[in-house]
Amino acid sequence: MAQMSVCLYSEQHGSQFAHCNGSVWNPMGSGVSYEDFPFPIFLLQDANETEVIKECFRAHNVAGAGGAPQFPLCAMQLQAHMHAAASTVTCMRRSSLQSTFSINPEIVCDPLLDYNIWSSLKPINARGMDPEERLILAVTRVDSHSFFWNVAPGAEAAVGSFVSLLAAAQALQAAPGAQGLPKNVLFIFFQGETFDYIGSSRLVFDMEQEKFPLRLENIGAFLELGQVSLRNNSVLWMHTDPISRRNESVDSQVQDLLAVLRASSSSGISLREPEHSQPLPPSSFQRFLRSRNIPGVVLSDHQLEFQNRYYQSIYDTAENIGMSYPEGLSPEERLEFVTDTAKALTEVGTLLARALFTLAGGTGSTESIQADNKTVTRLLYGFLLNSNNSWFQSVIKPDQKGILGPFPQHYVAVSSPTNTTQLLQAVLANLTGSRLNLSREQCQDPGKTPGTQPELFEYRWVQGGRAGNSSARLPGCVRSGARLSPALSPAFELRRWDSREFSTWTESRWKDVRARIFLVASRELELLTLSLGVLVLLLSLLCTFLINAKASLLFGIPAPPSPSGY
Repeated sequence: MAQMSVCLYSEQHGSQFAHCNGSVWNPMGSGVSYEDFPFPIFLLQDANETEVIKECFRAHNVAGAGGAPQFPLCAMQLQAHMHAAASTVTCMRRSSLQSTFSINPEIVCDPLLDYNIWSSLKPINARGMDPEERLILAVTRVDSHSFFWNVAPGAEAAVGSFVSLLAAAQALQAAPGAQGLPKNVLFIFFQGETFDYIGSSRLVFDMEQEKFPLRLENIGAFLELGQVSLRNNSVLWMHTDPISRRNESVDSQVQDLLAVLRASSSSGISLREPEHSQPLPPSSFQRFLRSRNIPGVVLSDHQLEFQNRYYQSIYDTAENIGMSYPEGLSPEERLEFVTDTAKALTEVGTLLARALFTLAGGTGSTESIQADNKTVTRLLYGFLLNSNNSWFQSVIKPDQKGILGPFPQHYVAVSSPTNTTQLLQAVLANLTGSRLNLSREQCQDPGKTPGTQPELFEYRWVQGGRAGNSSARLPGCVRSGARLSPALSPAFELRRWDSREFSTWTESRWKDVRARIFLVASRELELLTLSLGVLVLLLSLLCTFLINAKASLLFGIPAPPSPSGY
């Protein structure tokens, strides 16, 4: 439930682009996910369950030759009662009243929330940055969505983009001279962007309220990866905002940014720029531009409409972005097999890493900066097919085993941090951090060890890989800058549940979701059963009355004595 109006273009800013004028990014979309259906709709992914339903239908509901099906018929009842009603304003008000006046409150809905994941090339003090310092932002989104709750593979919508950004972060961290660059680079992975930019709007809000280590004034350039997995003829499109570029200073910086990107591209990628009259596609960059004119570019595989036929769909899977493996490979072999999709996204990661190196003040050739296709193929396998693999097992904490499993989903949810967020932070720390010779106690409480600088770094005690063929692992301490920041809409912080400025998405609480199959008799048999039931009831009442009236005669009960007179 939400009130939706969170967009850059409006009557006050780029009125010619307001209300999607001149651009239909997803023409194949029907908007069915945002419709209100007065009945439950279930998705069954277990073949055994669907087969039971089919067998019941075939046995009882298939008509014979030239006739109607015979009773009894197979029927199915779906139950998915939702506690919330009407809108976010209504359900949040009810929940608030319950929390205020009830000892055992019954909450009816919860806001969508999670955490953004961020890390920097060079350490950033959690207390804040110098207002005069400038850095480069490289961002993308993490979450996806579909018609069904918590079924959001998001291969093209999200996974391909954040895998490319992870590969770029690793490549830039390993680049010679990266730690001596004049400018810092901040990598941010936004959660909740599907639902009116929850993550990016919260980060902008925190920057303005000085609750984040940097301010909007510290952003020198902005690079965002949109959907990049379905490039047509290896083309990536560089989208910019035509409204902010009316400012000569911003336009000059955008031109420099575009030139750096072109100079950083390899033979495997062709960069093109749409017409200046075209607005930005849906992107986190829009949320930043609402607060400040920032030079920035959004890279995507589409010029106008999405290449993705299954945007926000359960079918936006690994197959949708062309991932395939030779038959007969074991899970471990699939983890290491470099697919064509991995090779293509490695090129995107390389382009981004080289461009960031130059934008941060690097000079000289960037040919040596190269994303690792082995890393990319592992990330794709882990985030799309099976997160319970040997590599992911080695980078998580010992108490995080429960977040691993087949068919990862990337829905933002209401409980945080989600599995995707925890995994992504662990992977980012592994790719950009360093392993230290610290004990478990020192790693989990670094403030007690001199020289650890916990205000600059995060410390994680990870399981580590297996020692050869042994089942024993080699745990260790990883130091990195991978941190979390809240991805909860400011509307709920401010208790402005009817906000038109911030996202107000909530999720209803519900009882157990159930379904049952049973046989239904014919109408005539049901009426006959009802009639017999009513007749039996009437006869029972008549018998009860007669027996009660003749009880003294039937059971020899003496009549009550008559009243005595005086």
